Amino acid sequence: MRVPFIDLSRTVAPVTEQVKASWSKVLDNTEFVGGPTVAKLEKMLEAKLDVDHFIACSNGTDALVIALQALGVGPGMRVAVPNMTFWAPYEAIVLAGATPVLVDIDPDDLQMSFDEFAAGHRNFQFDAAILVHLFGWGSARLSEFRNFCAQEDIKLIEDGAQSFGVEYASKSIYNGATIATVSFYPAKVFGGAGDGGGIMTQDPTIGEKVRALCNHGRAGHYTYDYVGWNARMGGLNAHYLVHMMDKIDGFIEGRRKAEAFYRDFISDYPKDMRYYGCPDGYQGNGYLSVLSGLNKTGDEIAAGLLDKGIGCARTYPQTLCEQPPAQKALRTSELTHSKTFSKTVINLPLFAGITEEECQLSAEALRDVLQTRN
Repeated sequence: MRVPFIDLSRTVAPVTEQVKASWSKVLDNTEFVGGPTVAKLEKMLEAKLDVDHFIACSNGTDALVIALQALGVGPGMRVAVPNMTFWAPYEAIVLAGATPVLVDIDPDDLQMSFDEFAAGHRNFQFDAAILVHLFGWGSARLSEFRNFCAQEDIKLIEDGAQSFGVEYASKSIYNGATIATVSFYPAKVFGGAGDGGGIMTQDPTIGEKVRALCNHGRAGHYTYDYVGWNARMGGLNAHYLVHMMDKIDGFIEGRRKAEAFYRDFISDYPKDMRYYGCPDGYQGNGYLSVLSGLNKTGDEIAAGLLDKGIGCARTYPQTLCEQPPAQKALRTSELTHSKTFSKTVINLPLFAGITEEECQLSAEALRDVLQTRN
């Protein structure tokens, strides 16, 4: 490949020696599950993300299941979820025993449509909702989602797996959420050495329940307040993430510059492609370049880029309603916007450490593919 879609080695290399030294200490101290470095990481993230309580856990999917359970979501409840997202929010709802209801996206910000969500509530009486902050930004109507859910007594979980470093109204997007989650999967903006995740809240009662649920529902050493999960973070990953904290601001700034390069380049070709980005009031984190061809399908564009040695992705090429377990799921509409967008979406290479030359090569290749007749 002339340009890879992602190259994690560029984030690992700057911390390799420090991590090796730390991992030797983990072995010496047998700090395998939980431990002082997990606690240290949690405190660092509370300060970094402007939240009162951060509980580290095993992965972003467990974080969603536990967040739902912490808010009392269970059998007989209906939970709204956007039709275009990773599979984890849907499966988390099912694992919690609740019923997912699919909601279409807004065609401009690509997040769950607030208008359709509000209308859907009149028909389905949502008990809860998972609002997913996709692509490195969030809904243009985030405040309306939060206010509406508070007024209607809808339990709102904000899935921030992709939004580490995103700012909304000049604050961390996690600030102001009743409960929010994050993923430390290695390919995420703040990626770990293996799976990892976290759950955030400003409410100490919710935070205490989350911490117990992550550790088998434990109240004491052999006493249990809940039926919980084995969802604890280990010391190896915590040490790695602590070292990454020293680098993350620079990594995010590099991603933002690369995303801005693509946005500026592609603005010269409005008849061939559309570029999506942050709504007003946001500063994104450069997680993904998100665009769609106006005259070709996403599969056609991807094939053309790969022929030119440019790595690419299609996030997400199918919607939730197209997955076999969800084909008969409840839905608030025909879900037209999400199904249409999924056929055309394409993502160019974008990762910490990508060079301007690589961005130039990728953008020029995309332009050539889009302007070539079939």
